[in-house]
This record gives sequence, structure tokens and C-alpha cells, in this order.
Amino acid sequence: MNLRDERVIAAFHPFANWVLRQWYRLILELDVQGRENVPRTGPLLIIINHTHFLDPLIPTAYLRPDIFPMAKHEVFEGKWKWMFDAYGSFPVRRGEADMQAFKNAFKVLRAGHALLMAPEGTRAKTGGLQKAHEGAGLIAARAGVPVLPVALWGGRSLVPTLKKFRRNPIHVRIHAPLIVKPLDRKISREEISIVTDEIMYTLATMLPEEYRGAYSDIEKFAPRYLLPYHASQVGNANVRNEVMPLTN
Repeated sequence: MNLRDERVIAAFHPFANWVLRQWYRLILELDVQGRENVPRTGPLLIIINHTHFLDPLIPTAYLRPDIFPMAKHEVFEGKWKWMFDAYGSFPVRRGEADMQAFKNAFKVLRAGHALLMAPEGTRAKTGGLQKAHEGAGLIAARAGVPVLPVALWGGRSLVPTLKKFRRNPIHVRIHAPLIVKPLDRKISREEISIVTDEIMYTLATMLPEEYRGAYSDIEKFAPRYLLPYHASQVGNANVRNEVMPLTN
């Protein structure tokens, strides 16, 4: 079977992105830096921080036409379920090892598409980064695909700004893609945790100090497992069909 047929982009996907872009032109003043860092094709893991409902919607509409977001399972139980399904999003049960979500994530990457994740699992009430769940580190390490950290801020002022009939500024910073260095053995649970923290610290370096939260001590950040990604490494991607349990 052709792996690229495993995740099909439905007609609603580009239509929804077009609608979002028109909406953004009316209500947002976007400040995007680093768009040249986005690989145009091939499997990609996009990692964002999450302070506002707009945070995942901006990268999906602007960065690439084939981004599939992972979303909390609660949104698939409400009246907007049809929209998330039609867009190609898929649910994840937060706070537990959701094997079906991991399988869907690897299916997206095997098909050569981009997967979007917010490792914090929920919106940060204070705006600062929260301690991340390890799923992002697991997928980054096991899949061997480039990781694209994308930091966003400004959405929390959306409603007050719109009430003044002004467009709301949103800032987007896109890091150069990274990749987890290959190991000659299975990666351990402790190393998965370190990879996750390194991804989050990378996000923190692009955020204003007041948004760094649990990852404010960036002066201590010295990556051990994340390396700069080069396009020549695409052949080394090791996207697995199954999610293997972590080793201790």
C-alpha cells in the first residue's frame, strides 16, 4: 500500500484554511517571523505553546496546506465534532497513554504530512508555559522526523481589542527545524522526558520572558538530544507503524 494514501486531505481542509485566512485579515494583525524555516514537504512535527484557542488555528492556516492537528477528545463530543472530523483532526485523551492517538499521529507522518501538537495539553491560564506531557518527545524520538517549534503570543487580548474595533496583534516565531539525534538503542523514559523539555525550552527562547512559565530558566538550557535539522536527513526518518512501549 502506498503510505501517502494513508491520510487523505479532504476537500474541507483547504476550504477551512481559506476561510480562516479571510477571517484573520479582518480581526488580526499578524507578526510572523521565520516562515522560511518551514519545510515545504515531507513529514514534520509542529510543536506550539497554547494560551488561546487561536494558537493551533494560525499555523494550520498559514504554514503548510497539509497540517493535521491533534485535539483534546472533548471537542469531538460536542456540536463541532463534524468540523474537526471534516478537517482531518483527531482526538487525544489527555493525561493518559492514548495509543490510538499515537497511531493516528504516526499515520499522518508516514503519509508525509505535518502533525501539530500542543504538548502542554491544555491552555495556560496564566499565559506562561506549563510543564509538558511526554507525547511530543516520544513521537519526535521514535519517528525521526524534523521538529518545528512555533511560539505564539497575543491571543489573550483578542476580545478586549475587538471591542475597541481594532485588529488584535498576534506574534508568531518559527524556529529552524530540529531533529532528535539517532541512538543505537531504544530511547529510555528519562531520555524521552529530556527531549520533551528540550523542545519546550526551545519554545521558551522565542517567547517574551513573561510567557516562559515552567521553562523560564533558559540560561540552563543546553540541548543534549536535539540537533539542527538538514534536508539531507529526510531519508533517515524512521516513522514506525506501531507505538512501542517506553523502556525504563
